[in-house]
Amino acid sequence: MKHLFITLLMVFSLQAIAEGLFGPNVLIFSPQDDMQAVADTVNALHEKMFHDQFSRNRYAVLFLPGDYRKAELLKVPYYMQIAGLGRTPYEVQLSNIHTPAPLGGDNGTCTFWRSAENLSVIGPETYDEPETFKWAVSQAAPLRRIYSTRTLRTQWGNGWVSGGFAADCHFEAPAGSNHQQQWYYRNCILNKGRGEFKEIKYNYCFQGVELGADVDRSTYRDNWHEGGNVTFIPTTPIIREKPFLFMGKNGRYKVFRPALRQESSGLSYSRKSMGKGEEIDVEKNFFIVKPGTTASEMNRQMKAGRHLLFTPGMYTLEEPLHIERPGTILLGLGFATLIPGEGCETAIMVDEVDGVTIASLMFDAHYSSHSLLQVGPKGGTQVRHTKNPTLLSDLFFRVGGFRSGHVNVDEVVIINSHDVIGDHFWIWRADHGVGGSVGWNVNTSANGLVVNGNYVTMYGLFNEHFQQYQTLWNGEYGRTYFFQCETPYDAPNQAAYMSENGTRDGYAAYKVADHVQNHFATAFGIYDVLNNDIRIESSMEVPCNAGIKLHNICNNCLSNQPGKGFGFVVNGLVKSTYNTYRDNRTYLVDFPR
Repeated sequence: MKHLFITLLMVFSLQAIAEGLFGPNVLIFSPQDDMQAVADTVNALHEKMFHDQFSRNRYAVLFLPGDYRKAELLKVPYYMQIAGLGRTPYEVQLSNIHTPAPLGGDNGTCTFWRSAENLSVIGPETYDEPETFKWAVSQAAPLRRIYSTRTLRTQWGNGWVSGGFAADCHFEAPAGSNHQQQWYYRNCILNKGRGEFKEIKYNYCFQGVELGADVDRSTYRDNWHEGGNVTFIPTTPIIREKPFLFMGKNGRYKVFRPALRQESSGLSYSRKSMGKGEEIDVEKNFFIVKPGTTASEMNRQMKAGRHLLFTPGMYTLEEPLHIERPGTILLGLGFATLIPGEGCETAIMVDEVDGVTIASLMFDAHYSSHSLLQVGPKGGTQVRHTKNPTLLSDLFFRVGGFRSGHVNVDEVVIINSHDVIGDHFWIWRADHGVGGSVGWNVNTSANGLVVNGNYVTMYGLFNEHFQQYQTLWNGEYGRTYFFQCETPYDAPNQAAYMSENGTRDGYAAYKVADHVQNHFATAFGIYDVLNNDIRIESSMEVPCNAGIKLHNICNNCLSNQPGKGFGFVVNGLVKSTYNTYRDNRTYLVDFPR
């Protein structure tokens, strides 16, 4: 009895500390809590947020190590992060998680902005839909450090979905679906592969993935040359997994920053070890940012040597957050959102320093600015960061959609530094939103991503609807593994959408500058979705230099009628979707051919 009393007192104390540390929008549960109350609390938030796609509310739902299976099904809505606080995902056990589709007809194409990480989903292995772990999502909805004994199903019924991203996950049961437009698995274990599911849509990539002993490996290989849609890459050349919040053995909250890995496959952790990396005490080393904190105060704290941990909320910045110190971490909880205020040039500006980590943050353009994130100073650099690159992980950017009125961002993400790792972006010029918030002359932005630095590597890049080149790559030795892109819906006519000083139809979705000598890109799905009759010469444009290598690049027509689309896949090669009908997939396996 004395031991139980001490345990309960410790749990109460931890929760009280958490409330004081993180504020009311971080909900922390313990295994001693009433499980029905846990379910009621989480699912009530889901009902509140289910259709609130442009909400101001943000939530992080966190679970101290223990067994929560009696809470049964938990539903995850917009702007909710659900995560375990264990050292490994095996330490927090949930029964099941669903992401119900907010649109009708099982349509999950607007199931955005939610995440699950560092926990287990424990239940029977079955294809019965209500009993599957249903993560039926599209963009900006990552799975990280998940262990699941339930079948992972990434769609609802036969509905549309346009996801998705999973990294550092251990799927004991089958994982997949039949109708996802695309999906990217990085450094996962697929113990039973896809099971009975089939990849029948456009673009599926498996990188650094380990397969169970009984999986038919002949179906996990490059098959585009046979008319297929699977890209299999045995290793991941360089990666540092996203940092995360956990409960240390001493009962204190900590952040774990995993170690850098090279040519890796499989997980960064095991059942007994959280893997190589650094444990950082939150109260000693982080400044905990809460709604109302000014940018000047955040900058003062960073100058004093502290990292920043953002609690759920929307933060309008009167000045850019300026990272000057090597190794600085900016980590968000519950889709914390940074907004450059009026007259603010960007949300975050990073100096030429080693080992910065920026992770789990949204960026929203409510006012006009030059960019939303700038890594490295303007004008180029000669500094390499080979041993300690910067990591940008789970970063989601939005231009327009949230508030009515004109907003312009010149170039949303600008990477000037060398040796930067991008691990899961969604850069979105909004194609829908609240009234008066979207339109060709309303939410304007030329480019989603501009890379000027060398040796920049991107994994899981989603970049859509910008008014010129979606991605413009000026640096050398760049690499992109998996790219998803849709054209701007709303270009009004051909004359308004011409590149190369008005001499070329449309803008390529991915442009490698003519001077670049070395670049690699693979597993690309680029889709035309055009309201008006627009022709785009090629979906990709790259220089014909010996060091330029492309592999497995596809287009698909998502426009509803002929008279629009891509003339060619790459550089005038392979006739593509122009003047065809919906769901006409075309592709190029290798460039040069």
